[in-house]
Amino acid sequence: MFTPVGKTRAFEAVVAQIEEAIYAGDYAPGDFLPPERTLVENFGVGRSTIREALRILESMGLVRTSSGSRTGPEVCGTVTPGLTRMLRGAVKLEGVPVFEIIQYRMIAGAAANKLAARFRTDEQLASMAEAIGAMERAEDAAAFAAADNSFHDVVREAAGNRLLAVVSQVIQDATLDMVAGAVDPDTGNPAARDSFIAEHRRILAAITDGDGETAARLAGQTLYDGYASLLGADQRARLAALLP
Repeated sequence: MFTPVGKTRAFEAVVAQIEEAIYAGDYAPGDFLPPERTLVENFGVGRSTIREALRILESMGLVRTSSGSRTGPEVCGTVTPGLTRMLRGAVKLEGVPVFEIIQYRMIAGAAANKLAARFRTDEQLASMAEAIGAMERAEDAAAFAAADNSFHDVVREAAGNRLLAVVSQVIQDATLDMVAGAVDPDTGNPAARDSFIAEHRRILAAITDGDGETAARLAGQTLYDGYASLLGADQRARLAALLP
């Protein structure tokens, strides 16, 4: 399946071929690539080149390697973890302000909520309610943030737009620790926990009623209320510009 590559930055050509094979469906999630020795022969390069290519593919979230495994790297079912790591790195490297990420979440969240209000199922409504229950039962900030993440996972699923779901999931995963900080009494606003829960219940009620406009408005308001106190005046104003 794979063809020999040139020696100059050969690892990039190896990455490109394996990446294309995965995207084309030649290797499905759960399948294994050929063992390292076979890849060396297929591509006509050294072992170090193959290892560098696999390291890059793993960082992208496309494959998972296991030390000492007799099989080749396993093809992953999702690239979300890899994209999340890259986004975290890009935010730090490019100096992207945190409030700009929150702005994006306000925009995307409003769209997801509006679509979910139109297309949600009873089962998805039950899952949203279950996630809110988990928020109420959470004993620490990390568990609370994870439950909040689960709630929005279901909303994005109900929205039915896969691109919106993937990109928004990556953005939310990259800011998961921020949610934990916002609801941690030791580092954030002690009242934020109750506020988050109440606002999520209002979102659920709007989605249940098919009220897309209210659900969309609450998406922005919930994020603003949760993060505004952690930001400076100018940044708060930029978030507020997205509110009705």
